[in-house]
Amino acid sequence: MTSTTSDIEIHGDPDSQAATWFARLQGDDVSLQDRRDFQRWLNADARNAAAWSSVSDAWNDMASVEEDPAFAALRADALGVNQARARNFDRRTWGLAAASLLVSAAGLFATQRWMGGEDAKKPAPSPAADEPVFSTAVGERSTFRLADSSVVTLSTDSAVRVNHWGGERRLTLLRGQAFFQVAKDASRPFVVTAGDKSVTALGTSFDVRMEPGKFSVTLVEGRVRIAGATPRGERRVEMDAGSRFVAATPSDWAISTVDTAKESAWLQGRLVFDGEPLSAVVAEMNRFSERKLSLADPALGATPVSGVFRTGQIDAFVAALKTYGLADVGRTDAQQVQLVRPRA
Repeated sequence: MTSTTSDIEIHGDPDSQAATWFARLQGDDVSLQDRRDFQRWLNADARNAAAWSSVSDAWNDMASVEEDPAFAALRADALGVNQARARNFDRRTWGLAAASLLVSAAGLFATQRWMGGEDAKKPAPSPAADEPVFSTAVGERSTFRLADSSVVTLSTDSAVRVNHWGGERRLTLLRGQAFFQVAKDASRPFVVTAGDKSVTALGTSFDVRMEPGKFSVTLVEGRVRIAGATPRGERRVEMDAGSRFVAATPSDWAISTVDTAKESAWLQGRLVFDGEPLSAVVAEMNRFSERKLSLADPALGATPVSGVFRTGQIDAFVAALKTYGLADVGRTDAQQVQLVRPRA
């Protein structure tokens, strides 16, 4: 299969395509069209999603072993340079030069992840297990595969429980945000419960997010049905791909059209803003970082912000605000960065 993006071509089997996409998405010049094309590729085939999951897991686990001598030798061999020089490659440079190495290493890292790595404390997801719970800390992102080959990606500070399965495949989002890529099985609907609402799909890709006083669903592909309690009894609505459902109160339900590539950019560790007020941008950036941003002047929060920023990269975000004259830094320490009006 060959799919063409705005400025690159993706060839080969799903593993090779995933490696190429990984390398492309690390670039500072990645465009909105690139992200849209990537999302289409990801949703086109379950094999693509599986390959991307393997590459992402390998990269996330690589930080803990990339300075191991044996791994440094493997990296040097892949790059065709000596071992000493290989140690000097930063992670982004190496990702661009040797993304294909991730594919061959993915099996090793996936085994380490479940058998003896940092995530070994998390039980392998299985309908037969006693309702395992998967979670992430602030700033973390984690992907796991269910027994039916559906894929779940947890965002920062999130948790999901895999319930016992019968006629339905049921999960519960306990907190935070998760993206679900559902394996098609018309005989067993896929149901995600969050609070007093449920999202039902037969085969689709969608994002569910719980916030204080707000519940939302972004539908990337397929069709879902949302059900929940209202003051007038249970209510149900159906969504089409490319739309977002938001419930701010039990009775205030709304569906609108959205840019799903923008809304799901967090899956690649990025946040995309297009004229959003600084107050909302700060709140979103804070979700992914233990070090928090604050506004010295509430009026500063109305400043519109546009750009693409890496999750957890508070210093880089603040530097961008200063460069474009949107804000400056007041007090700062290891726990907090205070934003003030830009100096004249």
